[in-house]
Parts: sequence; C-alpha cells; structure tokens
Amino acid sequence: MAFTKMRILYRKWENWILPLFFVLVMLLFLSLRFDYYYDLNDDVLMKDILSGVYTGSCESRNVQMLYPLSLFLSLACSILRTSYAYGLFLCLCQTAAFFVIVYRSMPYARKTAGKIMLGLLESLLFMALMLPHLVFVQYTVTSGLLTAAACFWFLTGEKAGEANGAGGFLKRNLLPVLFCFLAFLLRPEMMVLLLPLAAVAGIWKWAEERPVFTKRNAACYFGVFGLILAGLLAGQTANGIAYGSPEWKEFFRLFDARTEIYDFKTADIRNYEENKAFYDSLGLSEEETALLGNYNYGVDDRIDARLMEQIREYSLERQGYFGKNLREGIWLYKARLRNTPGLDFDTDQELVFLLTEAALVVLLLLAAFLGRRGAVIWQLLLFGGVRSLLWMYLILRNRVPERISHPLYFTEIVLLGALLLRYLQEGKEREEAKTPARRFRNPLYVSAVLLFVIALAGLSRSVEKTGEEYSRRAIVNRTDTAARAYYRSHPENLYLADVYSTVQFSEKMFRDGETGLGNYDLLGGWLSKSPLAEKKLEVFGYASLEDALIRGENVRLVSLTGESWEWLEAYFREKGLEVQVVLQERIPGGSEQNELSVFRLQKMEIEDGQ
Repeated sequence: MAFTKMRILYRKWENWILPLFFVLVMLLFLSLRFDYYYDLNDDVLMKDILSGVYTGSCESRNVQMLYPLSLFLSLACSILRTSYAYGLFLCLCQTAAFFVIVYRSMPYARKTAGKIMLGLLESLLFMALMLPHLVFVQYTVTSGLLTAAACFWFLTGEKAGEANGAGGFLKRNLLPVLFCFLAFLLRPEMMVLLLPLAAVAGIWKWAEERPVFTKRNAACYFGVFGLILAGLLAGQTANGIAYGSPEWKEFFRLFDARTEIYDFKTADIRNYEENKAFYDSLGLSEEETALLGNYNYGVDDRIDARLMEQIREYSLERQGYFGKNLREGIWLYKARLRNTPGLDFDTDQELVFLLTEAALVVLLLLAAFLGRRGAVIWQLLLFGGVRSLLWMYLILRNRVPERISHPLYFTEIVLLGALLLRYLQEGKEREEAKTPARRFRNPLYVSAVLLFVIALAGLSRSVEKTGEEYSRRAIVNRTDTAARAYYRSHPENLYLADVYSTVQFSEKMFRDGETGLGNYDLLGGWLSKSPLAEKKLEVFGYASLEDALIRGENVRLVSLTGESWEWLEAYFREKGLEVQVVLQERIPGGSEQNELSVFRLQKMEIEDGQ
C-alpha cells in the first residue's frame, strides 16, 4: 500500500522530481570535484562593494549591475553579515536556468525511461558546454543563462489558442518575463544582445498559430514582449534615479568613455609617441599619458570625465566605431564557423558549441523532411540571419570574449533544441505507427544518439580543461590569498596596487565571507574616481589617490616582483616632486610565478611653488 502511494505520488510529481534529481547530481559533481570561483576580478570587486569590504559599509550601488538588484544584494549581505550572498545569488540563477530547461523538457517524453534519457542528455550537454562557467562564475554569463532559459520556457509552452485567453497566456509566461528582467538587472548589455534571439523565438511560436494574425494572438505575443520591455524600462528608470546625483553622473561620463577606450579600441590610442600632437593639445605630458597606458590613471587628478571623453572622440576619429572593416569581419565570422585555429578563441571549447549547433540544424531538417514541414526553412533562415548580425556586430566591434560568446552560443542552441523538441513531438505519433524494424529511422532516436555522442565527447574534454584551469588558478591565487592576509596583518597601512599586476587574480566564492573594510585598493580600473572610490579614500583621510601618494605616510604600493615603478617616479618628477619607490619587502606565502612585493614612496624634495 505504501509503495503504491509512493508510486502514485511520484507519477504526479515526476516532471518536478526528475529535473530536481539532475540538478542535485550536477551540484554534487561540482562540489566534490571543484570549488566555485569568481571568474574575474570584476566580480570580486562587485562582491567587495556589496558586502562592505570596499568602503566599510554594504553599498547599494556597484556600478556594473542595475540598482534594484544591487540594492537587494547589498541588503542580503548586510542582513546575513557575509559576502557569500552575491556568490550564492549567481549560483542559484545558473541552477534555476538549468532546472527550467530540464523541467520544461519533461512533457516531451511520455514514459519515465524517456524522461530520464532526455534529462540525462540535457545534463551532459549543459555540462559539456558550460562547465567552465559553472565553476568559474561570471555575472555576464549568468545573465545569458537566464535569458536562454526564458526563451526555452516560452518556446516550449502552450500556444495562445490553447491558453485561457490573453490573460492566461501572459500568466503562463510570467516566469520568462521575470528571468529577462533579472538578466537585465544583472548585466543589461548581455540581455539586450540576446533580445533579438528572444524575438526570433516569439516569431517562431506566433507563426505556428492558426490562424496567425488575430487580435487575440497579437494581444498574447505583443503582451509578453511588452511586459519584458516594461520591465527593462522600469529597471533602467530606477537605476537612473539611484545614480541621479551630479557626482554619479560625472563618474558615468568618465566610465562610459573609459569603456570605449579600453574595451573597444586598441592600445595604440593610449600611446604617447604615436599620438603626440593630440596629447600635447590636451596638455598631457608623456608621463601623464603613461598612466593611461598602464591603466593607473587614478593617480592623476587631471584625468577626469571631460578629458576621457576627448580621448574617446579622438579614438573614434582614428579607428572608427567598429574596430574591423566589413570584409575583415566577414572573414573572421567564417573563420569562427570553420573553427579556424590560431585566432583569439579556444578552438577546443568552440568545437563543442559548433558541433552541437550543427547537429541540431541537421536534425531539424531531418525531422521537418520526414514530417513534411517546410516551415523549418524560413525558421532557420530567420535564425541564421539574426545570429549572423549579432556575431558580425561583436566581431566588427572587436570584442568577443568567452563571457559573451559562450552565452550567445548557448542561447542559440537552446532555441534550436526547443524547436527540435516541438518538431519531434509532432512527428512522434506518426512514427509510432510504423513497424519496429523501421523505428531506427525515427528522428527521435537519431537525435538522441547523435547528441549523446557529442555530449560525452565534449564533457570529457570540458572536464579536462576545467581541471587544468582550476589547478592553474589554485597556484596563481595563492599569491592573492597571501596578499590579503598580509594586508590584514598591517591594518595601519593603505595598500595601493598596480592594476595590471592584479588582473590575473580571482577568488574562491566561499572562502571566508569577510565583510570588514579592506585596507587595499587599485591605482586605476573601472571604479577609479567614482563616489565609492572617493568614499573609501576618505575613510583613510585622503581626498584622492594623488593626495594619498603625496601626503600618505602609511601608503604602500604593491606590484608583481620585478615590475618597474619608473613611470610613477617620472610622473612625480614632472610635477616637481622627487620621489623614489623603494622595495620594502616581498609578500610571503605566494607562488613564485607571480610573487607580489610591497614598496614605499620616499619623498626627496619639492620644488618651490609646487
């Protein structure tokens, strides 16, 4: 009797239990094999801002994500008194995205064995494609996963004609609307990049309605898209209000100009010799321009929003908005499709994405051919056109890091996978009537076998490469861990680090959960000259980084051992201040490959009038 009740209960909740099981298995594997890392030092700094490590209090504005979400996370850090809140949020979002995809797939298999095989296939593919990003977590990737899951939910849902009116259709699609809103708050640029693919999903589904053009269908589909746009507008409006002070507006002028110069333009723009006439016209000396080249521009109080905007305009005149011409962009796009080695991407990792996407396209064509569904042609042409435009934009802008390209690939695969499930479901009844001897020709079995082969091969390589990166980070980050321990052991000092000496460091998500004020900062970077950076310096009694370097007796400099500080000595010499950067000691406990050293500024003399 008890067994029967359990069986009935399982049958009732099977479509929830199996996805939850696969999620738990994935989490168990990750927790036993790896620790979670923040992928980049950007996420580490965002965590420090939210948790109070940066300024001494949990800040509700962290620049990179939109205010409503940063406010919520800062409150969570404050209430829980741990910096784990941000890391947990990212992990929960990624897990929720995976759960939604598996959960929405379950109805496409009738029997338990089929559901298990489908869930297993999706789990293997998800790990093969995204394992590095599940271990080395990054907020941009997380935003992309949320958007992909939203598209999958929408595509695999009921049609408008099957829902209970426009209200019922909107109600059934509130989760994808929420996911899109959350993705936008987390990383607006990533969600906006994927929005055209979400529109493709909407067009695909709307075109399946019969009849297509009715007031009800328009209300349903424009209603969902309208809710998404309303959410984006609400988030952007709230963010604008939160950063509405003159100080923040001034900073974002600098921030936006800095982004264009450092993220989308080549380093040649920041070279004094190649642009001497321009920098001379701005009144910037070679020593001051060097601060732009090494990203330590926070040292110079003269480098402000107005000056950075002038450099941006000059860079646009010299190099244009796009960093590549159309001919070069088309060649690079084709090279990516062919997975040409020797370019700026990991061909091993890209191969798994490309094979999966190609397999799904072939299987879609097969399923459509056997089911006599010619609509797949225009669907794939629309998809190919939109994805080509998105890729060409990224390539022409000369900005295709993995944290952008991989979520884009994944969203494309999710869309194709959802479309394939719909085609297979429509053709399943027709194929079931055929004799068992011919069932091997069923695209359902062909799809499963082909994708299983790709998933297993890809997962093996993905685990290997993730393990290699994990071992590398463990060595590299020993230095960062030792440095932070060193800073804490000398609370009387303020440590200011050379930016490029620290970019290689990341941090384990769940290392110590610290929330106390950190007595360290960078000499530049994306947060430099912000109200938050000024607030941090005020805690230590300084008005700016330049003020701290000139007046600070307790200020120490940090860089990789062997890195020269001649640029800083030359900068102050040009200002009339003779200083020497003197080695104080090497930070013990780090790795030999990237050892950090501590320096102090020894002031020699100040000329009259300075």
